[in-house]
Amino acid sequence: MPFQRPKRRSPERGPQSNSRPARPGRPSARSTGAPSRGQRNDSASRPTGAPSRGPRHDPAGRPTGAPTPAGAPRRRAFVHLPTVDMSRPLFAVQTQPGVGQLLLAEINATLQKPMLVAQRHVTQKDDMLLFHTDTNSKELFNLRTAEDLFVVAARAFNIAPDQGGLKQIHASVKNSMLVPTALRVFTLNGGRTPKVTTFRVVTRVTGKQDFARKAVGIAVADAVRDSWPGRWKLVEEEADVEVWVTLFGSEIVVAIRLSTGGMRHRINRIVDRPAALRPAIAAAMVRLSNPQPNDVFLDAMAGTGTIIAERAAVGPFERLIAGDKSREAVKALSRNLASVGGDLAIRRLDATDLPFQPGEINKLVTNLPFGKQVNNIDELHQLYSGVCAEWARIVAPGGIIVALAAEIDVLREKINATPELRVRGTFPIAVLGQTATIVQLERRRM
Repeated sequence: MPFQRPKRRSPERGPQSNSRPARPGRPSARSTGAPSRGQRNDSASRPTGAPSRGPRHDPAGRPTGAPTPAGAPRRRAFVHLPTVDMSRPLFAVQTQPGVGQLLLAEINATLQKPMLVAQRHVTQKDDMLLFHTDTNSKELFNLRTAEDLFVVAARAFNIAPDQGGLKQIHASVKNSMLVPTALRVFTLNGGRTPKVTTFRVVTRVTGKQDFARKAVGIAVADAVRDSWPGRWKLVEEEADVEVWVTLFGSEIVVAIRLSTGGMRHRINRIVDRPAALRPAIAAAMVRLSNPQPNDVFLDAMAGTGTIIAERAAVGPFERLIAGDKSREAVKALSRNLASVGGDLAIRRLDATDLPFQPGEINKLVTNLPFGKQVNNIDELHQLYSGVCAEWARIVAPGGIIVALAAEIDVLREKINATPELRVRGTFPIAVLGQTATIVQLERRRM
């Protein structure tokens, strides 16, 4: 038998009464002849003399509930503009795919009153975070796991996938209330908006639409020229303002770029090599090592020295050791790390046979060779076995190891065969379009 909710009883009403007692100081509906529950009468609960609201209307001007006239076109749902605090800038940061969670951890740890608004992903391109903060916008350039910084000028949802979506995009950019704040932040950070401001549009699209990516950029460019304050001229290169447009399916984010290429390439590499690690990924790996002033920090496969340079940039240390098996790499390290101060040693090292005493190192961060850099899978197994054995020997109990590897299954097999090592976390990312994983390990206290 289905569950039946028991009837509510009131001592004033009695078990057989169906009438609701009037509230104190207010006559009941039955005593005044007003409509019973379920009937609407806007004047019943309004003081005498108060104006009536009248019937509600839909966007076409018809009373709510009125039948649609025969042959009338169906009206498209309005684009939904998010409710935001217009007095606070909405910032966006981009980083390498998969690094977004580590960037979020840096934001929470370093900024004042951060509030995450959204986290988005462009496949094989970028992770994007939208957030508010009380931190001065000039300090946001210090986010080391970020590659680009923006201030959002427009954001809207429910963008249709057909041609009508282009009109929605144009309207959302044209009518956005975020534009004045975004332009103010842009000029505060050194941006120029001369009498005739040149701008270029960078467009990215995810999902399936009936229109081309180029059409999205045109719709945004037209809205900028039509409605943004001042005079705006669209150019292909060398613009005063870069407007980045990302359509995440049915959500569009239009942002003004605050950073330059120097933010994503902040490490000054005098000598570069193929497949050099991106600074944002190196910074994420260094953060996972929990930097401390007493760090004896090793990268025995240092390549161009990006990881060592990032560790030197984040704070004090006891000693840095950079090495590589290649003579050419050691020469590159000497030139690229020449400006690093403090106790820095650059040596030629074999990661499977290191010249350190047991427990001499307390932090080890490295980028392991990918499969394409090793001749065959047997060599890769041998390499990973050797490095895991050396990690267990030279890293002090409680020390932290962070490694980037493409062949994570092979590395996990070797870690599991080394009882001194314990996995603390894994973070899948993409490096130059190839899937890889950052592994955070701890040297067990045996």
